[in-house]
Amino acid sequence: MSSNENTDLLLGLGLTLNQAKVYLAILKLEKTTIGQVANFSKVRREDVYRILPSLEKMGLIERLLGKPTEVRATSISDALSLLVAEEKGKSDERLVGMRGIVQKLTLKDWKQELPKDESIYILIAEKKSVFAKTSDLISNSRKEIALIADKARIMPVLFQFSDEYKLAIKKGAMVRLIFEGEKPDVLLNEKVKKLVGGRSVQIKFHLDPLNHFIMSDDKEALITTSKESALGDSPSLWTNNCNLIGVLRTGFESDWEKAET
Repeated sequence: MSSNENTDLLLGLGLTLNQAKVYLAILKLEKTTIGQVANFSKVRREDVYRILPSLEKMGLIERLLGKPTEVRATSISDALSLLVAEEKGKSDERLVGMRGIVQKLTLKDWKQELPKDESIYILIAEKKSVFAKTSDLISNSRKEIALIADKARIMPVLFQFSDEYKLAIKKGAMVRLIFEGEKPDVLLNEKVKKLVGGRSVQIKFHLDPLNHFIMSDDKEALITTSKESALGDSPSLWTNNCNLIGVLRTGFESDWEKAET
C-alpha cells in the first residue's frame, strides 16, 4: 500500500494531514528522535513538536525518557481500535444530544392553522421526505386508508410502515388495498392481514393497469409519478385539494367495484 493510501486511511480516522504524516514516519522509523521524524515526514520540526502531544493523547505514540527525546509508535491495532472507540463515544454523545433536541422541538406547537379552503400541492423528490410524508399520512388516518399499487410496491410499504398502519387501525381507520395486475391470491391476502391488522383490512385484486396512489380520510393523498420505480425512487405529489381527492375517490370506488376478492 502506498504512502498516499496510508495517509488517506488515517485521514479517514480523523487525523489531520500533518498528524498522519508524523505518525506514519514514527511507524516507519520505530524508536526515533524528533529531528528524524521531521526529516522523514517533511513536516517542519516546530510543527512536529506541536503535533506529538495530540498523538500522545490519542494513544498513538509514547515518549521515551532520556536525551535526546525519543518517541515510538504504540501497537497500531490497539491504538487505532482505541481511536475508533473514542470516536464512537463522541458520536454516541452527539446522538444523545441530538435526540434530546429533537424531543424538545417535537413538544413545541409548530402548527399553523391554514385556511380551510387552501389547497396545497407539494412535489416531493427526496426519498426520506417521501417516506416521512407517507408515514404521517398513514398515522394521521382516522377513518380510512385507500391504496392502489402493484405487489412490488405495496408489500415494501406495508413492511416499512406496519407500525403506522396498526396505529391508524387502533384509531378506528379501515384499510382498503387494491393490488394492480394480480389475480386473487389467498396466501397474499392472509399475509397482508397478518402483517397490518386482520379484520380492519380489505383486499382486492385488479388485472388492469391502474393509477398508483394512497389516500387518507378524503383529506390528503400521495400520488406516484412513476409506476416503474419503488416508493421514494421517483418524485411523488402530495395534495389536500378536495377536487383532486374527489376524483381519486371516484376512481378508487370504481376500481374497487371491478376488482376481485
